[in-house]
Amino acid sequence: MRRLSCDATGSTMEISVRPAKKQELPALAKLFSEVLKRLPYYNALAKRYELRKYAPNELVQKQTKDRYSVLAALDESDRIVGFCFNHFDDFTIWIDWFGVDSSARQKGIGMTILKSTFDSARKRGAHKVWCDSRASNEPSKNLLRKAGFRDIAEIKDHWYGQDFILWERFV
Repeated sequence: MRRLSCDATGSTMEISVRPAKKQELPALAKLFSEVLKRLPYYNALAKRYELRKYAPNELVQKQTKDRYSVLAALDESDRIVGFCFNHFDDFTIWIDWFGVDSSARQKGIGMTILKSTFDSARKRGAHKVWCDSRASNEPSKNLLRKAGFRDIAEIKDHWYGQDFILWERFV
């Protein structure tokens, strides 16, 4: 899956988003760890348990079940700059996590990842993509709205004792 991405200045770069190769899974787990550790929206409990869920061996198992469940975003030099971990859930796709390397932000890569996830949802026969965000994560909320998601519920004191918003987008 290939898409063009535009940054805030309007310059275009080519980003490739595709199912990750097995040898890329350790690098994706490392990028996920770096992204998660920098996020101020999650408490220590959440970070500790989420890091375990997306370790390299866990990503191998995830991808073995569904080749589209671990997507890698690569820049023009084939450097991994982003990811999407998701899963097929009764003919919907749940986005577990998506993220972009801190050095590659503000270039439209997050939107490119989401659009590629929508494409993969259609290939898998899903009619909807849904996810959550922390209620306090304004950048994520803004991107999800821009990508066509609508918030369907706010859940107080939920996962890891924190507040979340549930989002949906039909594909």
